[in-house]
Amino acid sequence: RSEIGNALHPEHHEEDAALMLEMGVNAVRLAHYPQATYFYDLMDKLGIVVWAEIPFIGPGGYEDKGFVDSPSFRTNGKEQLKELIRQHYNHPSICVWGLFNELAEYGDNPVEYINELNVLAHQEDTTRPTTSASNQSGKINFVTDLIAWNRYDGWYGGTPQDLGKWLDWMHKEYPEIRIAISEYGAGASIYHQQDSLVKTNPTSWWHPENWQTYYHIENWKAITERPFVWGSFV
Repeated sequence: RSEIGNALHPEHHEEDAALMLEMGVNAVRLAHYPQATYFYDLMDKLGIVVWAEIPFIGPGGYEDKGFVDSPSFRTNGKEQLKELIRQHYNHPSICVWGLFNELAEYGDNPVEYINELNVLAHQEDTTRPTTSASNQSGKINFVTDLIAWNRYDGWYGGTPQDLGKWLDWMHKEYPEIRIAISEYGAGASIYHQQDSLVKTNPTSWWHPENWQTYYHIENWKAITERPFVWGSFV
């Protein structure tokens, strides 16, 4: 919230949960860090499935790296994972433990460390699968039990129809992988309206609502038509 930043009060969590119910949400990815216990309690009460994850975040589209191969970094990440699982193990809404978001394999390669985190997660909790959110190809996608991708087809590039093509290709090439969409979406402003359906530049000031609506309709269609996609998160 603009007035308090991330230090949300219970009423703010309740507002968020109410908006989610209004949207018809049945699952939520709580990215990219552990949330307040009160929000997990709300998810338990409302029956919304939760993806909970640690703050192991890669560079995304930026020139940086998310993993620094040092003893202190490794120890800190494992401690955060243990704390996440031990503190929230008994929340029935939590379905999966997320281990990373958009890590890159260049620089200090994180694959070995992700394997260690995956082993640790299963030692701490033998009942729940692990997952992660990727935005690239490589060995990094073959560690956790499940895998999801952050896709913005029709926003940062391409068209909304490209999502379905990509999903079909992934399923054909790697039928053994359990895949989901961990992020997708397009920007919009209620003050930006246009009559014609024209794709905008995401780095520009102009984010018309009708393109966002079209984007979501086409992406949702691609996801729901493919039963091999285990989940989607906006």
